[in-house]
Amino acid sequence: MQRADPDADRPVWMRAFYDQAELDSLALSAFMSLAQYDAAEAHAHRCLASLRPHMHRSRAITTSRLALAQLGQGDLEPAVTSAMRVPRDAATSHPRVVEMLATLGSELRKNARTSPQARLWTEYARSLKGTAK
Repeated sequence: MQRADPDADRPVWMRAFYDQAELDSLALSAFMSLAQYDAAEAHAHRCLASLRPHMHRSRAITTSRLALAQLGQGDLEPAVTSAMRVPRDAATSHPRVVEMLATLGSELRKNARTSPQARLWTEYARSLKGTAK
């Protein structure tokens, strides 16, 4: 990205979507697939920092992936904190986000059932079900 000519004439669809945030999002997905959660977390933070304000869905997806990357590293408190930052509307209606947050809950119950973070997430997830669309 840094080596590309910023003044080059590119199609609108390319300028509107493909930027550093998108590259970091793709890297985040790749590192998650490789179970390299520390690198995935770093790319998630970079992506979130460079996402444009109107990209609400991308922010919700990236925040969900961030939570899973943190959980993959065994960082329960940051994982739950990140997951709880996903806006309620996305957490209850966007299929990919719903699935990722369900995975987070399953992994918490499987690996840290008695932890305060698992209890906090379980309570929070119950409250989300009451607001589901």
